[in-house]
Amino acid sequence: MKNNRRIELSKEFVEEHKLSKLPPPENSLFWKMWNSCLDIANKSLETGFIKGIKDANLDPVKYGGFNVSDAYYCFHGADDYLTASDKASDPTLKAFLLKKYESYDKYNKTFPAIWHVKDANGIVPSDVCKNYSEFESEVITAEDAIYALIVMLPCEYLWAWIGGQLSPASKGNLYAPWINGNNDPSGAYAMGNFIDEYQKAYSIDENLAMKNYTKAMNYELQNFAVATD
Repeated sequence: MKNNRRIELSKEFVEEHKLSKLPPPENSLFWKMWNSCLDIANKSLETGFIKGIKDANLDPVKYGGFNVSDAYYCFHGADDYLTASDKASDPTLKAFLLKKYESYDKYNKTFPAIWHVKDANGIVPSDVCKNYSEFESEVITAEDAIYALIVMLPCEYLWAWIGGQLSPASKGNLYAPWINGNNDPSGAYAMGNFIDEYQKAYSIDENLAMKNYTKAMNYELQNFAVATD
């Protein structure tokens, strides 16, 4: 029940690419983007979906519906991030994006057995989920590969932040595995630290990064909000 979109970085991956899982520097682009969207994060906590997970009274049908709709995003996301990895020239950026593709591909293979869904063709996603997927595809197609990593960050860190805000889970909470499984920001921190180093070596348009990051954060909020409509 964790965030199955999230990248899981092995010790070997971290060591190979000389990454740090510590919080990025205070003045980094990671925190600039996050702090500018903190109000969106707090609104996410107030959605019926997240409050239902916290209070252990979320309708399981609503939870299931959220996951099936989100499968649409993940099926399309796998192709998107494979495309992004092909565009990347920096080896660590390429490795991050390929990891994202692999995590989606692995998760997507669980859908036939768990939710009896074979691929995106049989799913009727929420309008928000569909629009979010299309937006991500547009960024990956039109922008340099680094912006694919930036548009990924809201999902990577927001869910971990929410897991931390909801911890510890109440005793007997059916959704405790979701809370505990998401309460790990280390992968997002590793991305943030890499983006900081990438910005020093190359060039990142902070205005474009902020625009795409904020739009993705809003889609995450809306995705939670419509789950219990």
